[in-house]
This record gives sequence, structure tokens and C-alpha cells, in this order.
Amino acid sequence: MSIAIIGGGITGLTTAYELTKYGNAVTIFEKEKTVGGLARGYKKPSWQWHLEYTYHHLFTNDTAIINLAKDLKLKDDLLVKRPITATLWNSTVYQLDSLSSLLSFPGLSFAGKLRTGIFLASMKVNPIWKPLEWITAKHIAITLGGKEGWQTIWEPLMVGKFGEYADRIAASWLWARIVKRTPKLIYFRGGFHTFITTLENAIQKRGGTIITNARITSIQRFNNEFSIMYNKKQALFDKVLLTIPTPLALSLTKDLDPQAYRDQFQIPHLHAQVLVLETATPILNDIYWLNITDRSFPFLAVVAHTNFIDPSYYGGKHLTYIGNYLPSDHSFLSMNTQNLLKIFTPYIQKLNPTFSPRKANATLFIGPFAQPVHELRYSRRAPTIRTPIPNLYFANMDAIFPWDRGTNYAVELGQIAAKEMMKT
Repeated sequence: MSIAIIGGGITGLTTAYELTKYGNAVTIFEKEKTVGGLARGYKKPSWQWHLEYTYHHLFTNDTAIINLAKDLKLKDDLLVKRPITATLWNSTVYQLDSLSSLLSFPGLSFAGKLRTGIFLASMKVNPIWKPLEWITAKHIAITLGGKEGWQTIWEPLMVGKFGEYADRIAASWLWARIVKRTPKLIYFRGGFHTFITTLENAIQKRGGTIITNARITSIQRFNNEFSIMYNKKQALFDKVLLTIPTPLALSLTKDLDPQAYRDQFQIPHLHAQVLVLETATPILNDIYWLNITDRSFPFLAVVAHTNFIDPSYYGGKHLTYIGNYLPSDHSFLSMNTQNLLKIFTPYIQKLNPTFSPRKANATLFIGPFAQPVHELRYSRRAPTIRTPIPNLYFANMDAIFPWDRGTNYAVELGQIAAKEMMKT
């Protein structure tokens, strides 16, 4: 059976890995020069390891990707560490990643700390997420954790990530974020590049084909086959799986899908924007992840990668991500690296007065449609793997719920998609 997979991200690669186990002729089409999607990275000549364009790590309970890594003989390349997570509140940075740090946090009264602890514990022990789709994160956070906790901790972060959608996010999404979090995190030796290239090589060893720099212009159906036009070439396949963002997938299949099916995918998306700063000295001391609750800041999070992974692997330089999720019409998305850095600099200097943009090498990355917005009853709106068109399948981050987007669920989705495609 010949199968085309549109998109060479983690979901597409995992699906291909599973399908090639059974002798299927699989071809992956990837528009970029390398596969990996949001997990792909780059390497400077002075670095030993690759760095992802967007910050990445695994939780210790990310069993799908951990087990796949073990299957790929990468068990010894899984590095487990316990970095520090902190929060910027009232112009001061506070560690806030444990019960003891919550109790010492000055931003909440004793009653506020108690109710926040009750809220977190309630979420952690609750195994059922489905009813939470019917209420907002704001409602459950205030009901269980109190208004003080919502206004001090949760609301600034929800607004920072989801903007105008903050008050409409389903409680199931926040539940999933709390339930999944583990104190220890995992990173691949050499970066996620190690995982991606090993997976890529395994697919090719089994006879799979990976075509990069592939610009697909149309997908048509003739009798029982699909015709894919790419780079002024044509290829025929028995089945097609689309793993690219929903708006892009719908544009390629506009002549195939019934309008009623297309109309159900009215899911808002945000674009990920990440500015990577390479500096001689660290921007943050000791802290790996810093949440920004001050909404006067023009960014949501600061992630000091080299406070998690030793800077010696990056030529002794310190690497820091400045992260945002933005609507498609946001002015930041049209700015170049230097203009964006100019806006961010005064705020970075509030975190570290010694920071100088002239002494920083900056790299800008944008991930279109990276974050689906989980509004109420999201599971009813999310796309299914099977479509109304026989042998046309769909699997991207929009199909993941209640969990937030991430490489673990991209792997899991790819495994599920492969099983579905093998049924008929």
C-alpha cells in the first residue's frame, strides 16, 4: 500500500515509523529543508549540540515518546534533571514550583496559599477531565482556588498566553497542564535533533521516503487514488495523511472535503514566536523557566536553556528563549529580529540590568498555527483522524485534547493514526 504523509513533524514521522513496520510504501512530504516540525533545531559551528527553535523538554510521565525513544535505542540519551521554575511577581522573581515555595511566596495571603494548594491538589487527584470541558478554567480556578489566586497567578498567565480568549478556555485544558507537570524534566543528549534524526533514519532503513523542500500545490482524487502535485511533479498514492496545521490542510483539500465537514473546524489558533538570545553571561541566574505575571511585559515566558543543559555544549555561551503566543494580526509577527529585540530589551533589563543587546546574538523563529485554543466543549470541535473522504486522514495538534500541544502527544497521535490507516 502506498501512503503519503503531508508534514514531517513528530506526528508524521511517528506515523511513518509505525506504517513501515508492515511493509507499507510511505512517502513523507516536508516543506522545510529538514524534518522535525516545531522540534527541529539548528547548530552553530562552535556548538556540540543542536538547539530547538522553540523550547522543548519532556516530563517524566511522557510515556509515549519515552517508550519510542527506547525502541529507537536512545534510552541512554534521555537526560533527567530537576530545574527551577519561577514566577515574576511585583518586579521580583520567586521560585514557585513546590509546596514549600508556594508557602513562602509573598504574593498570596495564607488563605490564598491554602486555597491555591487545595486547587492544585484537587486537579492532581482528579482522574476525570470530560466534565471540565463544560466549565471555564477561570470558573474552576476561582471556585476551588479563590479569587486571589486567580488574579495573582492564573489570570496573568492565561491572558499572556491566550489573550482575548483567556476567559473562555476550558477547565479541562488547565487540568491537563497541572496533572502532567512533573518536577523532573527530560532532554535528549545532543538535543531533540538526536531523536528526530534517529527516527528519520529508521524510517528510511525500512524503505520509507522523505522528501524535503516539498511544496505541495494540490491534492486530487481520481478513482481510488490520490494525485499529489509537488515541485511541478506528480505522485499517486492509495492513502493520504495530513499532519500540517488545519488551515493549511483545508486549503489543500478544498476540492475534496464536504463543506459541512470543513465548517466544523472553526478552531482559533495562535502563532508561536520565539526569540533565542546567545550571550556570554546568563540572563537568568539558576532559573530554567520564568513565568511572567506582569502583563506590561511584551512576552509571556523566559526559558534559560543553559540553566537546564550545561552551556559547555554550546561553546560556553548562554542560550535564553523569549517566548510568546500571538494572534495572526499581532504587530510583532511582522517585525524583524532587531526591531523585536529593541522592544524587548528594556524588559529583559528589568530581569537583568547588565543585559546589552549589542552583546547578544539573536535568532527569531515563528511557528504558524502552533497553539490551538481550547474553548468550551473542545472535543466536539476537534478533528477526527478519519475524514468523509475514504482513505484521506487527518492528524495534527488540533486533534490532541485535553492535553496541550507537545512532542509526547504528537508521538501518541502518530501511533493512533497509523492504527486507523491500517484498519482498511
